[in-house]
Amino acid sequence: MLWSLGLVLILGWLFGKLFEKINLPKLLAYLVLGICLGPNVFNLLSGELTHLAGEIRQIALMIILIRAGLTLKFSDLIKVGRPAILMCFLPAICEILAIGLIGPYLLNISYVDSFLLASVLAAVSPAVLVPRMVGLIDRGLGTKQAIPQMILAGGTADDILIFVLFAAFMQLAQGQGVSASTVLSAPISVVTGIFLGFLVGHSLSYFLNRYQWEGQQALIVSLAISFLVLGLESLLTDILPYSGVLAVLVIFLIVQKKAPQRAVTLTASYQKIWQFAEIFLFVFLGVIVNPSLALEAGWPIVIIIVIGLIFRMLGVALSILKTPFAKKERYFIMGAYLPKATVQASLGGLPLMAGIASGSLVLIAATVSILITAPLGAIFIDYFAPLWLEHEDTSVK
Repeated sequence: MLWSLGLVLILGWLFGKLFEKINLPKLLAYLVLGICLGPNVFNLLSGELTHLAGEIRQIALMIILIRAGLTLKFSDLIKVGRPAILMCFLPAICEILAIGLIGPYLLNISYVDSFLLASVLAAVSPAVLVPRMVGLIDRGLGTKQAIPQMILAGGTADDILIFVLFAAFMQLAQGQGVSASTVLSAPISVVTGIFLGFLVGHSLSYFLNRYQWEGQQALIVSLAISFLVLGLESLLTDILPYSGVLAVLVIFLIVQKKAPQRAVTLTASYQKIWQFAEIFLFVFLGVIVNPSLALEAGWPIVIIIVIGLIFRMLGVALSILKTPFAKKERYFIMGAYLPKATVQASLGGLPLMAGIASGSLVLIAATVSILITAPLGAIFIDYFAPLWLEHEDTSVK
């Protein structure tokens, strides 16, 4: 396993440098590397490490959430107002409705299976969005209009909605019917996640201010608390709906507000950690991608993915209707909301494992959506952000 870890790190670093020199995002380098190293191509990684891929991705995503919380400001979202709220659910609902209603005609599956497929495909990727939006905030691109802040917050809430809808459609596909607990799980998980995050965030802020821990000490404590809060979700699965993702985000939103000086130090520490976490996140996302499944995908699957993306952009356009955003800013917001990766990797194989008839189709579609949208979305954001977003000089603040 140590050999495999070393291989991932050194090749990830080298591939990342190579792709940077040809003006392609490092994300694409890591994804390609993971596919090549994984069991579906050259199978160069140890089985123990491959089995830990899910946990490694979750740790990397946790670091993404912490960075988002330390960067995102409530005041910016309040300034945006209605569009920020609509972006949390309207684009995803539009995409789900489009795929769910058109799927039976293109893919010859039932409406229930079609909506199950839609719930897998509709989530936007926090792994692609969050680091890039945090980077735009740091560079002052679009921050005057709070564009990266709005996209960042909307993408996080989008995923919570998708997980709940996926659970509901899985129950329908298995002939169980949608229970009241499933319907109520979304608002309950949001409330419990925010509540716990609020309590822990205030407690952590108090200790950070009270004891003035050095950078490494604050980092260790914040990481430990984040692991506990995120891991609590699996412990409470059968007891109480709870969103660990939302709780972690809220904790560091509070820390940023209540302990701003310590938040600056933590942000610098997590920026350094992210350089490692990014490699592991996207390499181990690539590890589970099976390129042979993509080759099995016929045009109907590609068409249904494209239709879903078109309706997602329509949902974004409706969300920002009658706002002061310039035309190019609107185009950027619509395009930035397209990449898919981590949620599709997490959910794509579950219907097949559950024995659902369309499970293989869902897995193939999830694989194709990752391969198409993750790199294209990253390239779109990296290329067009400097061209279409207004630069705000953050050094004077």
